[in-house]
Amino acid sequence: MATKSKSKYVFLLIFILCIYMLGTGLLFTLDFLKNYSYVKENPYFNSYNYKNEINVYFNNLAQLIIDYQNNNIKAADKKSSAAISSDIINLQDKNIYKDLKDSVSDNDSISYIDSMKSIKYYIKDKKSGKIYTNLNEPSNIDTYIKNSLHTESFPKDSISKEFNSINSFFQYNNLEVKFIILNDLQDYSQLRKDYKYYNSIHSRIIKESILGAVLLIISITAIRLFLNKVEYLKTTLNKITSIYDKIYLDFRIFLLLINIFIFKSFLNKLSIFYLPLEINHVIKLTIASIYIFYFIINIYSAANILNSTEIRLAQWKNCFVYQLLNIRKTDLKIKTLLKIIFLILLSTALFPIFVYLLIISIENNFSNAFLCILSAAYIFIYIIAIPIYILKKTNSFVKIINGTNQIVSGNLNYEIDENGGGVLSLLAGNINNMKDGYRKSAESQMKSERLKTELITNVSHDLKTPLTSIINYTALLKNISLSEDDKIKYIDVLDKKSQRLKTLIEDLFEISKMTSGVMKLNIQKIDICSLLRQAIGESDDKISSSSLIFKVTIPVSPIYLNLDGKKTWRVFENLINNALKYSQPNSRVYIDLVEYDNIVTIIIKNVSSYEMDFDTEEIFERFKRGDKARSTEGSGLGLAIAKSIVELEGGTMQIIIDGDLFKVKIELKEEIKEL
Repeated sequence: MATKSKSKYVFLLIFILCIYMLGTGLLFTLDFLKNYSYVKENPYFNSYNYKNEINVYFNNLAQLIIDYQNNNIKAADKKSSAAISSDIINLQDKNIYKDLKDSVSDNDSISYIDSMKSIKYYIKDKKSGKIYTNLNEPSNIDTYIKNSLHTESFPKDSISKEFNSINSFFQYNNLEVKFIILNDLQDYSQLRKDYKYYNSIHSRIIKESILGAVLLIISITAIRLFLNKVEYLKTTLNKITSIYDKIYLDFRIFLLLINIFIFKSFLNKLSIFYLPLEINHVIKLTIASIYIFYFIINIYSAANILNSTEIRLAQWKNCFVYQLLNIRKTDLKIKTLLKIIFLILLSTALFPIFVYLLIISIENNFSNAFLCILSAAYIFIYIIAIPIYILKKTNSFVKIINGTNQIVSGNLNYEIDENGGGVLSLLAGNINNMKDGYRKSAESQMKSERLKTELITNVSHDLKTPLTSIINYTALLKNISLSEDDKIKYIDVLDKKSQRLKTLIEDLFEISKMTSGVMKLNIQKIDICSLLRQAIGESDDKISSSSLIFKVTIPVSPIYLNLDGKKTWRVFENLINNALKYSQPNSRVYIDLVEYDNIVTIIIKNVSSYEMDFDTEEIFERFKRGDKARSTEGSGLGLAIAKSIVELEGGTMQIIIDGDLFKVKIELKEEIKEL
């Protein structure tokens, strides 16, 4: 384990060194690009400094030429005609200088040209053939040019803008000019300094380009290799990226753009290529490396987003713009809260500004009274309003926390205070509603558990009773001495009990199919009036043998509904049998069928023979009977089966109890879609 831990630290250290190498290579590359003009041979002669030097030299020389030409006649009066007619005139000739001192307007030009010993000029007048030069041996002009560092010839066909005025001047005066930079720079001039400086940069840039390319290739290759091969580094980078990805996507893009701008400004002002090496070099390189690692995180994150649709969707949802779009769909109170939060943040951001303005105003002896009053008023309102609002909302929030603690501890009757208005009041109300819903759910679950217990008890009782009878009478039939009459009697009992058991099992199986959705209906167009009459007619023997009087009201004209005839028959049969079993003797049973507003309503009413102290919803539970003593032979499934069939047919069935009056109400729509 210790070896693995050491390996992790070694890999991490090497990875950091690779980042530093990448930073160094990047700085070398950027310095190469920034100073690309120095790559050419003798870069100084393409530089602005050189061109400016030539321009200054030209300006002084041009002034001297103009003054000399303007005073040529005066010079001719003082010199012999042979001297004046010479083809070569050395403007630095002492006699000419002496003669021109009074006539040349700018003596500084002569001094400047004398001081620039590294630059020689050779001017030829195309019209007169005269040559103006400060070369010692003008006849050897080709030798001078050959041995020079650089020669600038005018006029030119194509010229840079820095030499445009020079070129125009020599073209206008019909002159051919050569500025010759001597190879032997003897004078200690700015030109000499610049030349050496530019050459040193040229040498440095060449080395930097090679070293930078090598470092970039090695570092990028090493980083990719480490991230692909070293699981620890890959996992660490994934963790950092996952934390970074939690920031809103648009915020990350905005921060990236800002940091690119900052990093660019940092690089533009960066000065690192100088000696001797100092701690500042390490600091600057570290800053650059941190930025590079930041950009690597962004590249890694962008690659993950582009390679996965799921991540793209998640990142879009983790976006400030997306959140704002969602806020537009939220409740008005939540929007109001967000606006208030924004105003608080804005006013808090402005608070130090107004404090600063107030201090400045006081220091300036209240020179700006309006600004002073405005700042003081803002500070006063902020100090009064913001803390009070925050304390008020904090108090409401604490009440909600205390209320939720009470609810969590089991006190479901605790009511959280909803006074005060705003979104916190809405939250308190929602928690109260959730608590009420949870309480009702808990009560419903407890009720369901109780009904399940009763179901098991009732099923056991209803199945055990006929089964016990079957077992007992079967044992009696095994008695050899039993008479034939007793055998016939016992067999008859066995038949009734087995049929009873069969009916219970069939009913249980049927209600199970209905509640599980397995049962399919055979929907047909039937006359509901005729079907109800037929069901009552089939029970005529039972009705006649009972002491009950049936009062039936059914329309004469047919009413057609889309129903399952057999299942609907079963509903009517169960309800009629229920009335026959549980009605008070010598009482009336009312069966009414009415049609109103495309809804057919069937109502069956009877007076119960026992006290009905049960829940009307519980009576629909399986094996649940109003007769809690279970003295009758009902299965407790009749009403449950009837309700399930009615609901499958798109109707409703409900029980209404008024004292001893037991009423079943069924509503069916005239048009029922086929299932």
